[in-house]
Amino acid sequence: MGWLTWVWFAATFAPLLWRGRFPVAVVAVTGVSTWLYYVTGHWGPLIAAPAAAVVSLARVRGTERRARQVEEERLRIAREVHDVVAHSLAMINVQAGVAAHVADRRPEEAVKALRAIKEASGRALDDLRATLGVLRTGEGTAPVPGLARLDELVRSVPGTVVRGEPGELPAPVDAAAYRVVQESLTNAVRYAPGATAVVVEFRRAERSLELTVTDDGAGGDRPAQGSGAGIRGMRERVEALGGTLEAGPTATGFAVRAVLPVGGPR
Repeated sequence: MGWLTWVWFAATFAPLLWRGRFPVAVVAVTGVSTWLYYVTGHWGPLIAAPAAAVVSLARVRGTERRARQVEEERLRIAREVHDVVAHSLAMINVQAGVAAHVADRRPEEAVKALRAIKEASGRALDDLRATLGVLRTGEGTAPVPGLARLDELVRSVPGTVVRGEPGELPAPVDAAAYRVVQESLTNAVRYAPGATAVVVEFRRAERSLELTVTDDGAGGDRPAQGSGAGIRGMRERVEALGGTLEAGPTATGFAVRAVLPVGGPR
């Protein structure tokens, strides 16, 4: 029975080596149980060793799974904070510039700009309070807006035109599409202040939604394709759902194109 004992011993921790796991405690228990089998002649210690290995692996994998979940949630909240702050501050900056420019000659326009600043800052504060509340307590979820709030985004960027209809969407796809539009409009305001037209277009297919945001703000300090936290965040959101995203300059400005599966995560 000696050869069977060694086979059993090897089988106990071979999966640990294959999975990149080699806890000292499990190896020690395995060695001691094998020695006890030789001393006592009973199978009990040999049965206990694989059980200890399985329990140890389960605990390690559970710890790693929880760590991954925490990291994913941290990155998700970081993207939410970035989107809220970047868009709101860009809008506030533009409206503040308008107010300062027309304050003397057209005070009524300055008042409109100040009201827009108040509205944008109020929305940003509400979203930030909800997001930071999740970080403080660890309970609930960060706010997840959807395309039902599309009109708010469009009103904040003059010259924006919406074409097509997204239709009914699963909640994750709806939220991702909203954030893609939000970040694209933010980039247009920040990097193409001379743009005269921004077009948000939805094309719905049976199993996918194609979303395109283009502007005619050629030139300026535009981010390279794939660079920047905003574009990276958009791509992460879309790819997490099994979609694709392309962003880069065109002959007349800048374009963001996202294809989202309507069926949700794959």
